[in-house]
Amino acid sequence: MHMIDSLWLDLVQADGPVAVGGVFEFRGKPPALAKIRGRIAEILPESPRLRQIPMHSRTGVLQPKWQEAEPDLTHHVTRRAIAVGGLEGEISRMLTLAMPIDTPLWDITVLTGYAPKEWALVWRLHHSVADGEGVTMLVGRALDMAPEGGMTLTDALVAQAAAWRAERGGAKDRAVDAGDRLRNALTGAFADAAAVAYAAPDTVRALLRMAPGRPSELSGAPGKGRDWRHLHLPLADVKAAGKRQGATINDVIMAGVTNGFRQVLIAQGSDPDGREVRAIMPVSRRVPGDTRSNNQVSAMPIALPVGIEDPIERLERVVEQTQQGKKSMAPALIGAVEDTVSKVVPAPLQEFVVARTGWSTAWMTDTLVTNVRGAAVPQYFCGQEVRYLSPIIPIASSLRTVVGINSYNGSLNISVTGDAEHAADDKLLLAGIAAGIDELMALGD
Repeated sequence: MHMIDSLWLDLVQADGPVAVGGVFEFRGKPPALAKIRGRIAEILPESPRLRQIPMHSRTGVLQPKWQEAEPDLTHHVTRRAIAVGGLEGEISRMLTLAMPIDTPLWDITVLTGYAPKEWALVWRLHHSVADGEGVTMLVGRALDMAPEGGMTLTDALVAQAAAWRAERGGAKDRAVDAGDRLRNALTGAFADAAAVAYAAPDTVRALLRMAPGRPSELSGAPGKGRDWRHLHLPLADVKAAGKRQGATINDVIMAGVTNGFRQVLIAQGSDPDGREVRAIMPVSRRVPGDTRSNNQVSAMPIALPVGIEDPIERLERVVEQTQQGKKSMAPALIGAVEDTVSKVVPAPLQEFVVARTGWSTAWMTDTLVTNVRGAAVPQYFCGQEVRYLSPIIPIASSLRTVVGINSYNGSLNISVTGDAEHAADDKLLLAGIAAGIDELMALGD
């Protein structure tokens, strides 16, 4: 088990596990529970983490390993009827439910009754199982590309990656002599040196955004209870808004998130003028088509310009930073540190540090914003089309408010997770994100 996987196991907290996952929304009548359990049973042979539990080494010196433990699907896959309008409240409650470590670390709950002719499937997985893209690969084994089944989402992603590699890789069996190898090595060395020199200024800027600073009123250890809420936006409109301003979809989203935190600060009585909110954006290190269930992420820091009121100027500042981030080598450096620590530092010391220094996160960042690209075409579960897919992102350590983003089949799905004590802030944050994006969508050329 890699250090990042075991880190999530070490983050023990009173109110709920550190779980990721998704909320799948459907129209119509849900399939029988037996059919859903049968579908999950079908994918168990090719989904090891759904039938494994973490086991610590007897000496405690080595990292935990995964051990086989057949899941009881009557326990892992359940159904519950809830009150009208109670979807977000029920998911908030579910995020506090424990995941016993002596059973596979996942569960599925089918929710009905919250709206006429609608139902939802909530799939939670402990973060030690996988990161965002790892969850997509794992859950994608149960999602079909057509109502009648056949190719799954995971199959499609693997095939897409193989085609991409074949197109870009070219012939790999061409014989090369010693002179060719020397020339290739020298060319590569000069190219690497040039790349480092080119990226150095942006790398320094990115790393400086993680320099320790006084924790803000937006961070702090999560309190009791959980608060999860979400919204859906038309992806095409968000894309068009960005195109008009020379920005990407992600830029528009981050500008919206910036406005959300600006509104929270104002509501708290803080003056946002001249301020920035420090955020961490996970960056995938996963090779396209890699189906392994684990965590392969680094991080990119970004300073959200909450002090800027004008939506265009705010977006321009975000674009400036994201362009710097694309040239930066900060994610690669952070990833190299993760790998080195995982290989060199003994597991007991890692666990000791994680358990006692979680508070220090607030000195480096105020929040986390994660964006996982989903399928661009409809997906089907047990023959029924998924309407929306919204992310579940955990709060932990000193991050008491996080934002999750997922695009799927023409919709942009945004969720906010916080603690129950700051539910009013979470509501305002999500409304501010929507308002900030709406501002940009309403602007003409």
